[in-house]
Amino acid sequence: MIGRACRITTAALLALIAVDVSAQSAQGPRATWEAYDADRPTPRVPSIDQHLSDPILNGAIDLHAHFGPDSYQRQWDAFEIAQLMHERGMRGAVFKDHFTETAGLAFLLRRHAGIGDFEAFGGLALNTEVGGLNPQAVRYFAAVEGHFARIVWMPTHDSEHEVKALHQAIPFVSVSRAGKLLPAVLHVLDVVKEKGLTLATGHVSADEMLMIVAEAHRRGIEHIIITHPDLGPQFTDASLGQLQQAVKLGGDVEIVAGELFGARQAEFIAKIRSIGPAHCFISSDSGLVGTPNHADAFVMAIRILRKAGFSESELDLMFRRNPARLIGLAG
Repeated sequence: MIGRACRITTAALLALIAVDVSAQSAQGPRATWEAYDADRPTPRVPSIDQHLSDPILNGAIDLHAHFGPDSYQRQWDAFEIAQLMHERGMRGAVFKDHFTETAGLAFLLRRHAGIGDFEAFGGLALNTEVGGLNPQAVRYFAAVEGHFARIVWMPTHDSEHEVKALHQAIPFVSVSRAGKLLPAVLHVLDVVKEKGLTLATGHVSADEMLMIVAEAHRRGIEHIIITHPDLGPQFTDASLGQLQQAVKLGGDVEIVAGELFGARQAEFIAKIRSIGPAHCFISSDSGLVGTPNHADAFVMAIRILRKAGFSESELDLMFRRNPARLIGLAG
């Protein structure tokens, strides 16, 4: 028999979580797990460790570090990545999995990886695997032993925006309807605020990103990340004006390293200049087979930005101090 203290019905809980499983293809609905290989191909040729180093790498923090094992082809497991970062002098990292929380992993890395004072932290992306916009998933994440939970991402690969942009036939997570944020978003933001976590906007549309940032600001959330905007049309494809507006509301703009050694290098360097290094930070977003390892990716980005004219103090901001601030660490 259900106790009197239980006040929420199954129907209400499902409405709160707000996962839309209505997406269908011409062949009918497809479950998320059937789409991992078919809809999300990854590079196959492994990269080679270049053993790159730079003074700025010492003390750097990566807020977007992917790892294996995963449903994607990842080149390194979390222990290998943490050990490599530690050996190269990095201060810490937030380990990201699109489909499960990683605060427990951070606990295990600190205890068993032999990484000394390297600071491993966890993340949580609100995709279908954790119930979408599920405040209870956020509460659990924050409560995991060690309290190494740091970043909560709004939906990423299962966001309605990305799924529709890629014409995928998988369940998706909606954050808005008719130009307004769903109530479940507000519940999640309340828990993020209550637990002192960092909010990242995920793979939502530019308009949704601004609504989320404005609401997070209104609720007093101190640390807000604009997740790698303009990486592609399935991500937050924001204009410079929209990013500047988000920064005024307390957001910090993530630039991933690969954007700086890719074909659009000049565009992203100009974006950093326009927004200002005080409101930008660099993450690796590395981990897929074929990408440079996380430390090498950082050094490649550091060298490119230095050559473009950014000062050592500006590099210190974007690779050390801003990431530290965004997860509540002393700079």
